[in-house]
Amino acid sequence: MTRYLLLVTLGPVQGFIAQARRTRDLWYGSHVLSELSRAAARALVKQDAQLVFPALAPGDSELERCDQPLRPNGDPPQAIPNKLLALTPEGSDPAAIARVVREETKAFWRTAIADRVRQRCRRLISDGIDDVWNEQIETFLEFTAAWAPADNFVEARRKVSQAVDGRKLLRDFRAWEWQRGDVPSSSLDGARKTVLRKREDRDKDLAARYRIGDGENLDAVGLIKRAGGDPDQFVPIVNVAVADWVAYAEEIARDELTNLIHAAREIEHKTEDGASSPNAVKRGLSRVVRDLPCVKPFQFDASIFFPDRWPSVFKEQGLARDPLEWGERYVLPVLKKAKVPFPYVAFLVADGDRVGQALDTLTSPDSLRAFSKTLAEFASAARQIVEVDHRGALIYSGSDDVLAIVPVTRAVACADALRTRFAAAMAETSLPDGLKPTLSVGIGIGHVMEGMGDLLNLAREAEGAAKTDRNALAVIVDRRSGDKRTWRSSWDGDPVRQLHQSTELFRKGLSSGKVYEIGAILRRLPAKVGPSEDQSWAALLVGEVRRALARTGESAFTPSDVDLAFPGEYAKDREAVERWVNRMLLARVLEMARPGAERVQEDQ
Repeated sequence: MTRYLLLVTLGPVQGFIAQARRTRDLWYGSHVLSELSRAAARALVKQDAQLVFPALAPGDSELERCDQPLRPNGDPPQAIPNKLLALTPEGSDPAAIARVVREETKAFWRTAIADRVRQRCRRLISDGIDDVWNEQIETFLEFTAAWAPADNFVEARRKVSQAVDGRKLLRDFRAWEWQRGDVPSSSLDGARKTVLRKREDRDKDLAARYRIGDGENLDAVGLIKRAGGDPDQFVPIVNVAVADWVAYAEEIARDELTNLIHAAREIEHKTEDGASSPNAVKRGLSRVVRDLPCVKPFQFDASIFFPDRWPSVFKEQGLARDPLEWGERYVLPVLKKAKVPFPYVAFLVADGDRVGQALDTLTSPDSLRAFSKTLAEFASAARQIVEVDHRGALIYSGSDDVLAIVPVTRAVACADALRTRFAAAMAETSLPDGLKPTLSVGIGIGHVMEGMGDLLNLAREAEGAAKTDRNALAVIVDRRSGDKRTWRSSWDGDPVRQLHQSTELFRKGLSSGKVYEIGAILRRLPAKVGPSEDQSWAALLVGEVRRALARTGESAFTPSDVDLAFPGEYAKDREAVERWVNRMLLARVLEMARPGAERVQEDQ
């Protein structure tokens, strides 16, 4: 009797995850997609289908739902990819199995996730909203399935993949049947209308708990992303950004930091009439309960380390004290010793290269299951690398994909550690050396006050640059001054060493002014020249760069001192100088992010 290979895919993915304004939006968006895939995997196993990818057997604890960042035993749940491959039982109807999986997954989304959030947020949601809510929920999930006889496993995989890819090219566009009239669109997804009450009618405690601003509006799906988890479990992006700085502050301003922690724990909240009370039930800045290195030793909202954020933090959290008076009394003593932290953060996106080609060489379900387990082990190791070794916060790690937030000071080292661990995992597989996937990593560095979606898009842009030739690292720095720089290097070029040497140059006296001057030289010279003029223009470029580096009044350098080589042709010389400028300006940002580093005002 025939067995079928069944491929199930769930969405939306990238666009849905990127619609985020807070860390909790980003994390829960990734988490809920993994849980929907987990629900689909459970449904497949209940239908006696054999999961091939991911390689989970009946009774595996990873098939159990997980509503929190960690399971009750303290272990993180395995992220389940949005593509599931399974072998159906002999003689079964694959179409019937696919329908059951679809309905059970949709039911899980509707009842276990959406209804739970609606119940807890009922004092935020408008009355008479049933039809709008239900339509937004029911039209969210994208479910696609394809199947083929599994007699020839390789051919079956090819057919189901082509069928699903073809179906995704045919998008369903359906007009909304239920509207709310003249109400704002969602702040996360402009295609959907808000389901929230007017600002003045919302429960203030709930709005504060889920950080829903006065001018913010959320649709049903956006509200689920915001309120789906416990707010205390999410690490604010700013806490990740200053994690290394806080460790530094603990060393040089221990007493001042201890005093601040006590004050942050005891500060009163406003009562309903706007007054404060020494016996108020609610006390303290908002805090994170996750036991992660990035929130130790300061588990409160780290925004208060930036004086210009004091008023907004106090207003947002309903704190009773005068923000300037409180900040000057408790925060400034820490800043006087440790300096204001660098207000930039790094988003990291890693993705395996040619994984699909590697999968195509696996000719049996057992070989694919073994490869799936190897990828799952890497994904598990990624959490240790990001959160423990590099003081970051892992958003998602599944198969060969990693999405994380890390301090700027740790970003490149974290990327290198992930690349090294992935290479070790691939070395354990039976794939030929020429077909072993590599890992490309993109890092986007931006200001902590930029939109979460913008920072994620920056990292994905860097990932795209890294994948130009694959097996590479690409970093994009987007400064608030408008200076956006991209630097890329193959892992074979040892980018960690290159950047370390570059930061050392600034400590030895190289000024950013000289680097900018050389960048200005490039802008003044033509992008292309004719063959007859090549040598003269190349000589001019090299001469101008040499003069800028050797200029008196500052430390003098030669091109070899700063690891700048000229290939000897104008176009190649120009490219080499441009890459050097971008590398040096990236290194300058890494140096400014170092706790205790001296920074001038324009570097903030």
